[in-house]
Amino acid sequence: MMKLENYIFKKLCNKIIVLIFFLSSFYIILNNINFNTFYTGFSKIGNLFSRMFPIDFDFINVLINPVVETILMAFFSSFLAVLSALLFLPILTNILFDIKIIPRILSTIFSVFRTIPTLIVAAILVSLFSVGNFSGFMSLYIINFLMTSKLLKEYAEEIDKKYIDTFKSTGLNKFQIYLVAIIKNLKNSIYSVFFLTLESSIRGASILGLVGAGGIGQILWKELNHLRYDRVSLIILILIFLIIITDFLSFIFRKYNDNFKLTKNKYIINKFSLLFIYTTLFISSLIYCSKFLTITLDRFLNGLKQTKNMLLSMIEIDISYLPKVLDALWQSLTVAFTSTFLASITVIFTSFFIAENLFGRKKSFIIKLIINILRTFPPIIVAIIFFRGFGPGMLSSFFALYIYTVGIMTKMYGEIIEDIDENIILSIRSLGINNFIGYIKIIFFGYLPEFITIILYRFELNIKNSTILGMVGAGGIGQLIINNIEFRNWSKISILLIVLCFTIIIIENISYYIRETIKK
Repeated sequence: MMKLENYIFKKLCNKIIVLIFFLSSFYIILNNINFNTFYTGFSKIGNLFSRMFPIDFDFINVLINPVVETILMAFFSSFLAVLSALLFLPILTNILFDIKIIPRILSTIFSVFRTIPTLIVAAILVSLFSVGNFSGFMSLYIINFLMTSKLLKEYAEEIDKKYIDTFKSTGLNKFQIYLVAIIKNLKNSIYSVFFLTLESSIRGASILGLVGAGGIGQILWKELNHLRYDRVSLIILILIFLIIITDFLSFIFRKYNDNFKLTKNKYIINKFSLLFIYTTLFISSLIYCSKFLTITLDRFLNGLKQTKNMLLSMIEIDISYLPKVLDALWQSLTVAFTSTFLASITVIFTSFFIAENLFGRKKSFIIKLIINILRTFPPIIVAIIFFRGFGPGMLSSFFALYIYTVGIMTKMYGEIIEDIDENIILSIRSLGINNFIGYIKIIFFGYLPEFITIILYRFELNIKNSTILGMVGAGGIGQLIINNIEFRNWSKISILLIVLCFTIIIIENISYYIRETIKK
């Protein structure tokens, strides 16, 4: 039991920490934003939106092939990534083999490479293997493989060791145990991971074209440079549609999988149907990789040669470039911090408005629709739109991250609020106070640890996002990365990636420590 003095002291410390957090945030915001440019900036954006209509629907014929290319790139990279992760799973965990050192080494290597954003990987591959969907596909595959490996490893480690030992005692070999005791046990998790990866890949594939890695993003960048905003609006509309459809299919599949009841006949039909589907998908993925990826053998071999030269050059780290890297990193961290901070304040209110149990089903539906539209826009597209108003720089990337973060955090925290016990709401109403006051004074502070966890999670991801935004002119460390990739300054790229990876790993560990402390 906590003593009263300790409780009062802890509450006082929390208030001081929050006050320091607020003051430092506003200090950073005031020192990095010129409010005089707001009026002219937003008037330019208003003019841009007026030029986006009427939408040029005649342009849709040109977009059919890039859209199909984007979907195929996302789907097959996700499928092969999950398949590869399942092949690596036995050596990523200690479940089947009692070799602790290999899983630790691989996990460390994967964790480091997982911190590198997809667009940076794509830009490097374009520099090595030239433009085209091969670079886009490979960048998605690499990042998806790293992400699915981490998720499936965590799910596999939750399987009870006694459950595995039971199958070992029957005399089954390692491969049989892996199939029966692990793969079948993880079936639902594998499906969830695949759809999660697919959703992420659709968003990723839609912007890879900005660095010449194929897909619809390449057309988007071209039309933006040509100031054809009536076509840009059509591309954005298609991207929103693709992401919403992917989310919907993911939801339907998970719902069906949860409610699916197997009889003996259904089990047999289901088993052979799945075997046929998996075999067809695997063959299709091989056909796609061999026939539809735009790369010749000569170009591939030349790319491997360039990769070797790149790795040799990256060993010679340019330490003299470090001061400039740290200055650019500070800009990226500032954007990530301020956008996450202001978004979290906004989310306190927007979460109330999307909660059906507090705001009402019909009214919350409209707000949910708006929030879903906000979160379907990749931040990089929002940043490009704001570039036209405020020009390249931190302000544009701040707005891009702020809008996207509000959409994501509102959805995450709103779902927590909607799942609270109905008795809590009835208790609030019995006190004679309205839902909003009850939400702020009782529900919000009651679920503050979950809210802080979401903030920390988004801050981690916004550091990566701020890096990506820098690659299209938003400043920060991403700007340095793309500039040096274009000129193939690999010795400078190495110090940039080391600093970026090191920063993300430190922040992830600090965030993890805070989350674990909050849970206690």
